[in-house]
Amino acid sequence: MKKIAIVVVLLLCGIAVADGSGAPAAGAPMAPSPSLEAARQACATAMNADPNFAKSIELTIDKQLDQKTIDAHEDAYHHIQKNENHVIYAYAAMWVLAALLVGFLFLRQQALKSEILALKRDLSRHEEKA
Repeated sequence: MKKIAIVVVLLLCGIAVADGSGAPAAGAPMAPSPSLEAARQACATAMNADPNFAKSIELTIDKQLDQKTIDAHEDAYHHIQKNENHVIYAYAAMWVLAALLVGFLFLRQQALKSEILALKRDLSRHEEKA
């Protein structure tokens, strides 16, 4: 977290230096650009001098991280929604197969009952003849 804050501070300081917000008035000679180390030192000094500046950098970074987290969650949600249809189709197929199995077992049981009934009739006829 601190590394990100430092990077953002350095970037903001670099933008401020490149922006020329502290540039002299028109017609005045341009001062040579400060070195990178001087810019870093100026940023660190500005951040240490103004606690609101440091706090605003932290808030900006927190907002960016929160947005990245929200984006990741929304992406995962859409991914799950896309794959949810496959799960529904799989459950539907399993229920259809289960219903077909129960229907097949019911018909098989009815056939066995009728065969048993026919065997009982044949047995009773055979006993009557004997």
